[in-house]
Amino acid sequence: MKAFLLIVFLSAGIFHYNLHAQDGAGSGGRVLTCSFIENSLYQGEKDRIYLLIENQAHHLRGGLRNWKADSSMKLITKSGSAEAFIRPNAAFVAGLSFLYRFGKYNDTIVGIPKDDLLNNEIIPLFRYLVRTHITGDLKTDDRKAWGNAWQSAHWTSIMGTGAWWVWAYLPADIQLQVRKVVAYEADRIADSIPPHQIKFDSKSEENAWNSQVISTALLLMPYDSRSSQWEKALQKWAMSGYLRPADSTSTAILDQVQVSKQFNGANIYNDFTLENHFIVHPDYMGAWILNAGNDLDYLLSGRKPFQAFLYNLPQIYNNQKRMFLPDGGYCYPNGQDWALFRNADWIVCHATAVARFNDPEAVYFLSAGLEAAEKMQQRNKDGAIYAPGENFFASAQAHSTFWLAQAWLELQFAQKDLKPVLQKEGINYFVDGKIIIHRTKNTFHSASWGEKIMIQLMPLAKDHIVSPDQRNGIGSVKVNDTIQPVILKSVRVKQTKNGFIINLIIEHGKYVKAAIKCESKPDGKLIISEKLTAIQHCITDSIETLSFGILNNPNWIYEKGSRMLKLGQQQFNVKAVSGKIYQALTKSVSVDDLNLYLNSPNNVIYKTASKIKSSRYTDILVLNAIEGKREWKKGEIISESKLSITVN
Repeated sequence: MKAFLLIVFLSAGIFHYNLHAQDGAGSGGRVLTCSFIENSLYQGEKDRIYLLIENQAHHLRGGLRNWKADSSMKLITKSGSAEAFIRPNAAFVAGLSFLYRFGKYNDTIVGIPKDDLLNNEIIPLFRYLVRTHITGDLKTDDRKAWGNAWQSAHWTSIMGTGAWWVWAYLPADIQLQVRKVVAYEADRIADSIPPHQIKFDSKSEENAWNSQVISTALLLMPYDSRSSQWEKALQKWAMSGYLRPADSTSTAILDQVQVSKQFNGANIYNDFTLENHFIVHPDYMGAWILNAGNDLDYLLSGRKPFQAFLYNLPQIYNNQKRMFLPDGGYCYPNGQDWALFRNADWIVCHATAVARFNDPEAVYFLSAGLEAAEKMQQRNKDGAIYAPGENFFASAQAHSTFWLAQAWLELQFAQKDLKPVLQKEGINYFVDGKIIIHRTKNTFHSASWGEKIMIQLMPLAKDHIVSPDQRNGIGSVKVNDTIQPVILKSVRVKQTKNGFIINLIIEHGKYVKAAIKCESKPDGKLIISEKLTAIQHCITDSIETLSFGILNNPNWIYEKGSRMLKLGQQQFNVKAVSGKIYQALTKSVSVDDLNLYLNSPNNVIYKTASKIKSSRYTDILVLNAIEGKREWKKGEIISESKLSITVN
């Protein structure tokens, strides 16, 4: 019996996607119906997203190979049981399944006829993944099966979602094995208690991805005897991901239960920021799309979503927006330990905010993200979004197809034709996150004083110029050949009508005290005053304060591969990755459109990067350099500097 019904209303230009999987040999019963009417809103954006996925699939298909242990199965990585081997294949097969199931597939772009895509690539990929899981009969080349791991529920939900999209076309043995994999991981999570942690390493992302595998189980096994238990666990895990301390006393009713009675610990701060990797991390703030993925599952299957799926998410996205720049990338006020140029990854955040939050600012950033992703793909003839070395995350290329697929599907549920709105100038002070940011007409200022103490200014432009180096504005002191840790002793923050003033006392180890005043002006000027004093008698190897990372990448879409550096009257064309050092005694410095003025001449050093670090090339500009061994008496003033920074 034909299990798939596709009705196309050509005259109206409307596609009604309706997927029914009937009972069949080995299928284990029906899956939920995947059904939606493709709306005409944001059609241009959806077409652009779909083309991005097709091009990315073309790139990824170039790495597809037969598994040496069994040529009937395929994969795009080496065979192994860890994340770097399973997650890329799960995301890739889900991306291919999306293309097979939805949209106007173009085999010229993807590089393979649609039927061959299913039979020669999708099915062999699924077969490899299900048979090498703990529930299967094979092991990967590292002699281990995958599963029952920290993140394996996430990989499973991605694979299972892809299987749901093409369920009617999968052989009965794969249907059965997909269900075994999903049920195994879903049971494991459903029987566990959601963890919580607010400092240093939020459990928000983990709880959200763990909830997703339960949602996938309900898609594929809605009539299973465990479905009631799964549904309760899904709501609990999704709810746990983004609770704040304030929710412990909330009387609001959510999913028919008072929020405070559902509280089991906070994973985000009251100001809707969150910490991961010991910093307030915008990337992990964006992981709310995992909970939104549960919401999408319910929309696609015609069910009323749990309110828990979107709880606190609009407010988190609102904070994310404050950190976005005109190219769709972040400013990273606490630094960035992942790849910097991940603009394409945030498209799904913006698309979801457009569709589910009716956010007009998200429309602007959706457009910016799409433009960046398209330019990124245009650099690579095979359609890859990321250039070689640009993203060191093993799943980066493959997972982009899945996030983009989610973005395309989210936009099918958009309700309003919103016009893009630019963000307003102004101040955002995140008290719990210990960050303050100021958007002016042409600049973006940020300061942070939590686990990472940083001061930054960058233009509100597609070329950020400033790299989020975690010593920005602070610099370093080296004693005994060791760069000293930066310790915050005191901070005073004053928010003015159109700016802010911060007074910091920090110590570089036990040797040098820095009294720093930072003032953000409404005209876009940032003023930093610094006084260095020896805490005790000491000998420094070098002092390099008032330093800033400068982006200088040879292949990024919004950079030129060089910077125009001016040190006083001297001018240099600084080629990217040259490793050269420029030095002068001056009080006037500029790097392209970034202008820096000192109150008196300082020894200034510009160090050009010679190697890539964290998927980017960062030059270092030091505006107060005291090189060589120097002896200081206790209480001696080492230096006093005042710096003004503006943008042309």
